[in-house]
Amino acid sequence: MNSKGKGVIAAAVMICVVLFIGMCLFIASFSIVEPTYMAISRNKMSSRIDDQKVYFEGRHFLGVANEFIKYPMGWQLVEYTDDNVYDNSTGQVDFICKIEEAPLDAATSEGLTVSVELSLYFTIPPQQLINFYTTYSTNYQDSIANECKKVLKDCVTKFTTNELFSARVNISNTMRDYVGKALSRRRCILQKLLLRGITFSDSLENEIERSVVQDQSKTQEEFKGQIRQIEAEKDALRKNYTELINRVVSEADREATVIIQQARAEANSLLAQSTAQAWGTYQDTTGLEASDLLKVQWARSLGASGKGDTIVLGYDKVGSGFVQPVKSV
Repeated sequence: MNSKGKGVIAAAVMICVVLFIGMCLFIASFSIVEPTYMAISRNKMSSRIDDQKVYFEGRHFLGVANEFIKYPMGWQLVEYTDDNVYDNSTGQVDFICKIEEAPLDAATSEGLTVSVELSLYFTIPPQQLINFYTTYSTNYQDSIANECKKVLKDCVTKFTTNELFSARVNISNTMRDYVGKALSRRRCILQKLLLRGITFSDSLENEIERSVVQDQSKTQEEFKGQIRQIEAEKDALRKNYTELINRVVSEADREATVIIQQARAEANSLLAQSTAQAWGTYQDTTGLEASDLLKVQWARSLGASGKGDTIVLGYDKVGSGFVQPVKSV
């Protein structure tokens, strides 16, 4: 083979090598973001990042000099407990990263030490990922855990020992509010906080129980006092109602008696008037003298039988009417 043929072969080999290397570089320029992750692009040589784009699941062309810095999109768990308990009974929690910390030793408002166990879940919003990387780079987990620990200890100091013993719901809500604001300042979102338990020393727990029993006894006595007061008020109202009813009935009886007496007086008056008118009409019709008319009246009265008959006595000299009605004798 002459020199020209050797040159052609060498050129062909060189082209193949270049093509192979180019193909390898082209393939190496693609990077993959796994499901449930997000990433930003960083130059390997200058360590500068692409602050214009966040990458999500899939294969992306970055170039040979760039690489992905990946962060989980799902819930990340931070636990402050010795038991390393993970409760997924609801099926709603799917954490990507788990950070385990010892229980929190915190002081109450009285300066007494308690041990707090809890779990919290947070996420990194994709729109905050570039700022998040600028703040924490890739070593963010310990910083987040320490920040939450500090906030939680500060939160515990807001409560007394009795409140920590009896007001768990209020304490959990307050912790959620404190941690949520702290994570928001760190460009994270608190998704869930579970207060798993608060441990007291044996002597302190016994003291708390005695205090709770005393408070319950005091509350019970207050309730009994309120019941007695209500019963007394009921008795007073019942007595007032009875007196009012009796007074109303008595007044009604008096008014009825007056009405009956007035009715009787009016009836007697009407009877006397009608009797006088009747005898006057009788006298006019018969033309009797007053003495003769009196005889007629006496005769009828003496001949009447039964009790309750009315005898009219006295007649004036002129004979114009009866002088006085007299009840039966």
